[in-house]
Amino acid sequence: MHTVNLLSASSVLLGLIALLLLWRQRHLGTRMRDERLLRQQADHALHDARRRLCRLAGQLQQASAQERRRLGRDIHDDLGQHLLTLKMEIASLQASSGGASPTLAGRLGLIARHLDLSIASLRCVIDGLRPIALQHGAQDAIKCLLADFSQASGIAVEHIFELAPQHHAALARHETLLYRALQEALANLARHAHATRVVVRLRCQARLLQLSVADNGIGMADVVSRTGHGLAGLEERLLEAGGNLHIASRPGAGTTLQLSLPLAAQQQPAQA
Repeated sequence: MHTVNLLSASSVLLGLIALLLLWRQRHLGTRMRDERLLRQQADHALHDARRRLCRLAGQLQQASAQERRRLGRDIHDDLGQHLLTLKMEIASLQASSGGASPTLAGRLGLIARHLDLSIASLRCVIDGLRPIALQHGAQDAIKCLLADFSQASGIAVEHIFELAPQHHAALARHETLLYRALQEALANLARHAHATRVVVRLRCQARLLQLSVADNGIGMADVVSRTGHGLAGLEERLLEAGGNLHIASRPGAGTTLQLSLPLAAQQQPAQA
């Protein structure tokens, strides 16, 4: 009788243990599903936040470029016109005075020279906001820059533009940075590369606007260091715009600089 009771108690205990294990397994399964769901939700939220940040960064950069263009136009149309009018008035006074008063003529000449310096400074400011060469579009400006570079340096230049119409907005968005970066790259090449030929390629690939400058010069022993040769400042400007600079080079085998910048947010395919 005692043995039967022990067996019964053991069976009950084993049943309870089995139920406990089953509950534990179900609880763990539910917990794992909840954790997996939370991870998926967190990943989705992070992905969505990154996408929103990229879109916002693109909008801010586009707004910044538009503001620089507007500011340049306003300065040119308003302050530039006033300075030009004042210069014409001074010239008229100089002509009407007829040299009657040497002191007055000297003062007018001094004012005229200061006006010329002011106009020159104003043009530098406007060009800093947006190079005047870009008024006819980035591609024409780049072609003119390359032609001038080739004529001045004696280095043969080939340009290859591989842009579809839908990429023109991205080019306009980054035109000032690309133009300034190309100026720096060409100046650096003329000083250090000892090249006889350079190929400049502009294209859109993998959601990036890419400008590459490849020469057949002496190459670089150290492509990691960005100190010197203007590369540090160039890379800094690209990073500020969300882009990057890649350099491929070997001693005696030339150098290729590739500048990459993101396309405008509205041109990127929507992500799930």
